[in-house]
Amino acid sequence: MRGAKPSLLFALLVWSLLILRFGYRYGTGDQVELLPYVLYLHDHSLFAHDFFIQGLSASVPNERTIMANLTLPFINHLEIFCFLMQLFSTVLLVMGLQQLAFRFIHNKYLAWLAILIAMIPLNDYTLGNVELYSECFQASGLAVAIIVWAINLFIDRKFIAASILMSGATFIQLLEGLDVMIVLSVIMLFMLVIKQIPWKTFVAFGTIYFCTAGVYLVMILMNKMGTVPGGFITISNAELFKIVFQFRHPHHFIFTSFPLFKMVVFFALTLCALIFYSGHSSKMFDFILIGLFGVIVYAFAVDAFHNVFIGNFQFYKVTIWMKFLGVVALVGMVEEFYLNKGHLPDMVKFEKIGIIALALVSWLVIIEFNQYLPYKVPFQLFSMKEKDDMIAICEKINETIPANALFVQPFDNTELKFYGRRSSFVEFKANVKHKSFVGEWYRRIQIVYGISANDAQQGFKLQDKADASYYTSDPWQFNRKAGYGITHMLVKKDYKPLYGTLVLSNSTYAVYKL
Repeated sequence: MRGAKPSLLFALLVWSLLILRFGYRYGTGDQVELLPYVLYLHDHSLFAHDFFIQGLSASVPNERTIMANLTLPFINHLEIFCFLMQLFSTVLLVMGLQQLAFRFIHNKYLAWLAILIAMIPLNDYTLGNVELYSECFQASGLAVAIIVWAINLFIDRKFIAASILMSGATFIQLLEGLDVMIVLSVIMLFMLVIKQIPWKTFVAFGTIYFCTAGVYLVMILMNKMGTVPGGFITISNAELFKIVFQFRHPHHFIFTSFPLFKMVVFFALTLCALIFYSGHSSKMFDFILIGLFGVIVYAFAVDAFHNVFIGNFQFYKVTIWMKFLGVVALVGMVEEFYLNKGHLPDMVKFEKIGIIALALVSWLVIIEFNQYLPYKVPFQLFSMKEKDDMIAICEKINETIPANALFVQPFDNTELKFYGRRSSFVEFKANVKHKSFVGEWYRRIQIVYGISANDAQQGFKLQDKADASYYTSDPWQFNRKAGYGITHMLVKKDYKPLYGTLVLSNSTYAVYKL
């Protein structure tokens, strides 16, 4: 089966199963940092007082610039564009993963099993809360779909083509591309030292990347280090680390905050990969070894030394590839030692019918019976999203509340900005990482949610405390303490603030004019 070709039908099935298991988001979750910015680029009258949008737009280029401008031409068809791009990115990724798995697993069905294991039960069993798959279209999803094909080209020694793809992936999502490119570049250096490639190939591989994506990376770095129009007091690196790395994003950066069980699974898969690829692929063995070394160095630099420069690389993004290669290695080892080189029954006669039937059943459950699933995930697919009361009230906000309104909203809210088209005083999810805005963001978070970097828990684990503070505070205190003219408050319907006028409500949520 080593000559097997990637199956489009299987990729479509995996996409269906992924939506069944993880749901689908549109305009919420991680898209809160992309789609509202696209709306703003199209119409600058929107979000005039929004802290995140104004902070992001003050520093151009930024990490959202490329993807936002690629999305901008589809401004009048964003919903269908995001759906098709999520489909395209997932299918492209799965077909690339098939191509990679087929290199090391003889039987096609076992290779497919490895992909399913890596993408569904083990989707987030990496370090740094990064995944191969996301339930909404975003830049990282497209970037990883490109990177897997670059890795395939790299294995085939098509180094120039691999470098071009890695550059494209970096433009789309900076760190997804940069971190993998660092690993591939070190592998190339090893190959140069042992004379497996000429120096011209090594130079060409690096030059193509660093003269394209590298220039963009330098521009982003210079913007982050400099001052920006409308910025606030710039904080020190020590303060930046405490606020961004430890308080806001420990799940991405702080090794000691990661769940122990996920660490055990990840390092067990890494060990399997080292054993397996030592006899099957020197390039993939080097990839795992370099990735492991990089993860260890990165963990020490961030956790022990609080190094902001190294921390910004978020090197844990490499672990999504280490995990996948580890699952492939584990299945490959089982195949070799227990299944007689993959000689399993040939089911090709029923393959297409079975795949199509399973995909159709998945979509039947998604559309008609998702309320009976034993887990709760969002299904914000076209008209299905209207069942979400938060989305519904935010759409009413867009229709009825003045465009210059300035809101405070619940800690976990990501619906207001896109569906409400109104400015937020501050959000925990959408935060500007530029040093000129981080300090002010943190001050606003403390005012609205009553949480701080001194709390025992950090990141999204603070939600209970943030909610308790938000729903017991006198809303007038926000304006008294901040002085920024907050005009409206979005709350749960059963909460009635001491002051303010009810202007909107539905069965779950309400809006008060302060």
